Formats: sequence, structure tokens, C-alpha cells
Amino acid sequence: MNLIDEINSLSESINAILDNKQKEKYFESIVVLYSFIEDVMKWLVLMQIIWNKSEKRVMPAGQLEEIIKFCNRLNFDNLLQIGNSIGLLDYSFFKRLEKVRIERNTIIHQYWIYTHKNKIHILRKKLEKLAKICSDLIGKLNALVEETGADDSILDS
Repeated sequence: MNLIDEINSLSESINAILDNKQKEKYFESIVVLYSFIEDVMKWLVLMQIIWNKSEKRVMPAGQLEEIIKFCNRLNFDNLLQIGNSIGLLDYSFFKRLEKVRIERNTIIHQYWIYTHKNKIHILRKKLEKLAKICSDLIGKLNALVEETGADDSILDS
């Protein structure tokens, strides 16, 4: 399964959960989308760095592997800061993703409040917001693929 297939599968799953109001799956879906957003950011930062370097010259042997290792070690905050710094994210989108990062760091602590105090509607709103951000990230991914001329084979997982 390649990245596009995985994205489509995840999107269908989240839409089904929202459409069918499967409240018991809201929290799990939120956690999955947090992970998805971070993974897509990792891929986007990696591709943008490679694209920026390749515009200047051919990379020396071994440099690509070092860049991949570097990107794989980045945490969500680092990814956002680098994405903002290298022009991958405009400032407005950076701030939206920064809010997601902060929420992600507190959601586990708030889970009990949402579930035991019957505030599932808040989880649904968070899930809807994350689904929109994921859609915007996929737009960034598509734009970067178009800019770089990458074909579907580069998206294979």
C-alpha cells in the first residue's frame, strides 16, 4: 500500500466515524490523526529539504541518508519550526499546527473529563478540526509533489 492509498483509507475511516457518530471511536481517531499529522510533516520537511538542496547541486554520496536520519529524529515542535523556517508552511498554517501540537500534549490529561463528564461533543469538535487540518496538509503534500515533479513511486511507503 502506498502513501496515497493509506491517506484515502484513513480519510474514509474518519469520515465514517463522524458520519455514523461513533462516539466510542472519537478519542482513538484523534490520537491517530495527531500521529498522522506528525508523520506527514516529517515527510514534507524531508522532501522540502531535499528539493531545496537539489536545486543548488547534486548531493554528495551519503548526504541523503544523513538528511533522512535527521528528519526521522525530529519531534513535532522541531518539524513545525523547520517547516516555518524553510518556507514549507505559511505563518497562519504554522500557528494552526502549533495549536494542534499543544492540544496533543494535553489531550491524554483531558480524556477523563471528556468521557466521564459526558463532554463527547468536545471530542467530536476536536476530531472535525483535525480532519480539516489533515486535509490542508494533504494539499501541501500535493503541491510539493507537483512542484518537485515527484511521481507516485516516491510516495511508496
